[in-house]
Amino acid sequence: MSKKSSALAAAGILAAAVVLSGFSIYKDSHQKNSTDGTITLRMAQTSSQAGAIGQSMEAFADRIYDETEGKYKIETYHNGQLGAEIDTIEGCQMGTIDIAVVNQSTIGNFINDFQALDIPYLITSTEQADAVFLGDIGTRFLDKLSGVQLYGLGIWESGFRNLTNSKRDVNSVDDVAGLKIRTMENQVHIAFWKAMGADATPMSWGEAYTALQQGALDGQENPATVILTNNVAQVNNHLAMTEHAYSTVFLVMSPETWASFDDETKETFKRVMAECSIEEREISRKMDSEAVAELEKQGMTVTYPDKQQFIDKAADLYAQWEEQYGDMISEIRALSVKQ
Repeated sequence: MSKKSSALAAAGILAAAVVLSGFSIYKDSHQKNSTDGTITLRMAQTSSQAGAIGQSMEAFADRIYDETEGKYKIETYHNGQLGAEIDTIEGCQMGTIDIAVVNQSTIGNFINDFQALDIPYLITSTEQADAVFLGDIGTRFLDKLSGVQLYGLGIWESGFRNLTNSKRDVNSVDDVAGLKIRTMENQVHIAFWKAMGADATPMSWGEAYTALQQGALDGQENPATVILTNNVAQVNNHLAMTEHAYSTVFLVMSPETWASFDDETKETFKRVMAECSIEEREISRKMDSEAVAELEKQGMTVTYPDKQQFIDKAADLYAQWEEQYGDMISEIRALSVKQ
């Protein structure tokens, strides 16, 4: 090896050591005990603190502090302060973030089976949703997270997703054609909106709002509460109640953090999470029922297109999804029949 090559190699090794050293210091410091013995954990999401999820994060943090008698203090970060959802997932995998609140659709980039949960109009009621996500299916999906170096702590509700845009009222599926719509980075969502004739554009939420402001995007799709608390009415004035997909957020934890808990602490986290999972749904549904009226007050025109038109338009996709996720689709649909 030449002297120049040796020098470059040595410099590369030194730079890598500095990066790893910095990462180690950061990783060790973010969970460091304070002088009074409190251990600080970091919990992150990309949406607003004002929503049901944001409020429930604060409630969860407060209860954990009280239930552990001040041993564990959870710092909450909202509005993407610690990065996009994929960043926070990777943070949990690396141990730099303790708890991330991430949409089921984003996890589909890590575990393909999660994409079955995003199939449009598969879940059609909150009763069916509870049977799915608070029951055996939800538990199995939480368990799947261990395969990608995550611990599944719980599942909260985001809600039924609806379409907004700045161009026109959507009274039928034909009105969607040509709209440039922000979607999450999820192949089921992207394929569905393309089948509707839209220009589906996957993008993180942090980038999407700016694109909507600048007119680079025409619209987006989210639950009504998310639309309200994230000020979408300021950039879109048409809301179509498509309710095309029921969306949840999974609360994922760093396995390293979970392993650091004693058995009593683990039971406390599980119990508090179970309680908050019920209460978050109650908050979400109350807020969702109030959000549409508030969005109308803010100037949005609300329409109610025929959902069957959307289902019919995506017939070929449903055939493909049946081939990929047939057993899970049947299991989820069966829970709808039982309601």
